[in-house]
Amino acid sequence: MRPKRKSTRALQESPDYLKRIFESSPVAIVSLDPRLRVVMFNRAAERLTGYKPAEVCRRRVNKLIRGKSLTYIIEVLRKKKRFSGDGFVTKVIGKGGVEVPVRLVISPLRSADGALMGVLCIASDLKDVKRFQGKLLEAERLDALSEIAIGINHEINNPLCSILGNTQLILMDRDKLDPETVDKLRNIEREIARIEKVAKRLPRITRPVLKDYVGGKRMLDLESSESLDDRGGKRR
Repeated sequence: MRPKRKSTRALQESPDYLKRIFESSPVAIVSLDPRLRVVMFNRAAERLTGYKPAEVCRRRVNKLIRGKSLTYIIEVLRKKKRFSGDGFVTKVIGKGGVEVPVRLVISPLRSADGALMGVLCIASDLKDVKRFQGKLLEAERLDALSEIAIGINHEINNPLCSILGNTQLILMDRDKLDPETVDKLRNIEREIARIEKVAKRLPRITRPVLKDYVGGKRMLDLESSESLDDRGGKRR
């Protein structure tokens, strides 16, 4: 006869199953004993800090958390206060002294009589969040720039069309004009074309580049900034 398979409940309550959940968690989980020594250290914690379990296990948590954050944790545990469920933003110390920004959630493990059995630390890496926020801010700035540029383009083109139209009307009688006046009118045409080119390019900028200007100010470098061409590709 085939041996009976373990029930799903028995499997889920087995130490091996719980250990697999601990190891496969996408966020860093560190388990501490009552003396705040590292007991368990999952793979996500390895990736976050650069440490292997053997390098931190049985070591005090001040190898990973220092300063005011550690003082705060110890004080809350000592006074048996509650930690915020949202955690708090701090930095963990990675291998080589690298500081990694994280959101740290602390969960004390207590017995029925309130004695501290251990502490569970869950750390979410904020580097990706900050990168995402940076990209979001950049996208918002580009949207604002595009809206301003469209308005500028509209407001500039209307008077430009009038100036260009009048200039071209005058040039239709260029035979009656002296050469110097004709040259000046031609120059007006060229400058209008240049302004139109700038006004048209502004709303299509996808990656602005700034350059130094007078008085310590910065200005948009139209030539270096990337923009969409008429076919939807990028150009410099």
